[in-house]
Amino acid sequence: MPLILPVDDAVSWPVDEGVIGVVGVAPWATIDFLRALYLQVAAEKDWHYPRVLCDINTKLPSRGRHLQLGERDPSPFIAETIAELAHQGASLVVVPCNTAHILYPAWAADAPVAVPSIVQASVAAVAGASGQVAVFASRSVYQHGLYEKALSAAGLSMAVLSTQQIALVDALIAAVKVAGHVPLELLPQVESLLAGLAERGVGALILGCTELAELAPLGRRHLSCVVDSNAALARAALLGIGMQPSSGDA
Repeated sequence: MPLILPVDDAVSWPVDEGVIGVVGVAPWATIDFLRALYLQVAAEKDWHYPRVLCDINTKLPSRGRHLQLGERDPSPFIAETIAELAHQGASLVVVPCNTAHILYPAWAADAPVAVPSIVQASVAAVAGASGQVAVFASRSVYQHGLYEKALSAAGLSMAVLSTQQIALVDALIAAVKVAGHVPLELLPQVESLLAGLAERGVGALILGCTELAELAPLGRRHLSCVVDSNAALARAALLGIGMQPSSGDA
């Protein structure tokens, strides 16, 4: 990639500022990650934002189908993409997909650059929450206990969702993957679920699927702490390249 140095005091940026690489495994989730990233940058000019190398590759094997049906493992392809982004100049690479993080050791362990975990970033964002933590995530994430293990390691407990509630979250994710937004007809059910969690004394919610950021405002009507995993990962990425996020709100 071209080496572009600051021109003068008016057009300047830190010469050692890092470059963020993004492995986009799903289009809408990747677009939302980029939005979450840019919203956390206190920029007045275009050049105040970090450089981002983004590979949105919808042909990467399905994480869910691999885990549920035994189809092709996406891990080697994610690892190869990370290496390619690093070769192009990325100093840090993120994978904005929670389900892919079930396979995190397979594609991050030998990465040539830092690869922040979306799960660890999200759990860190609820560290001070009181009560149990609810997680809206894919069926695979629930089955593998991805957030349950991470929350337990952080001294937090995860609120158990019923089979029907997990099915609702699954339906929301599937709908957003197709249309890019949550269907209006499902919002009353989501509202009811959130109200029920608040009544149970749940203290925080992690939107543990990168398709669900749209639910954050609705979640905050009922719960005092709502963490969008994409925003949490974006914050970790900015800190990783030496930039201070403009807001601590994940």
